[in-house]
Amino acid sequence: MNITLSDIGGKLNTFRKTLGLSQKEVSVAMGVHQTQISKLEKGEGSSIELLLQILNYYSSNYQVKYILADTFEIVMGAAGESLTSPYNSIAVERLSLLGEEVNAQLVEVKKLLSSSPS
Repeated sequence: MNITLSDIGGKLNTFRKTLGLSQKEVSVAMGVHQTQISKLEKGEGSSIELLLQILNYYSSNYQVKYILADTFEIVMGAAGESLTSPYNSIAVERLSLLGEEVNAQLVEVKKLLSSSPS
C-alpha cells in the first residue's frame, strides 16, 4: 500500500462533501484558516498537526480510520438509523481490521508532511 498526500487530500475532500460541509464551515469549527483546509485537500502540503486536527474533528461524529487505506468508502446509514445498525457494525469491523495498516501509513504520511514545504 502506497498512499500519497494527494490521495489523503482527495479523500478528505470527498468526506467533507459527503457530510455536506463547506471548507469554510470546517475551518471555522476547527479555528483554522480556510486556505489551510484547501491546501490539505489539494495535497499541496500542510502540517501533521492540521491533519491530526481534522481527523480528530471528523472522528468526533464519524469513523475516519479507513481514510488512510487504499480502498476508501463512506458508509452512511439512512436518516434516523441508530448508531448500532448493521451497516455501522460492518464498517467498524472493517476499520478494526485495517488498524496496523493505517498505523504504517501514518508513519509514511508524517514523512511526506515533514518533507513538504509549508
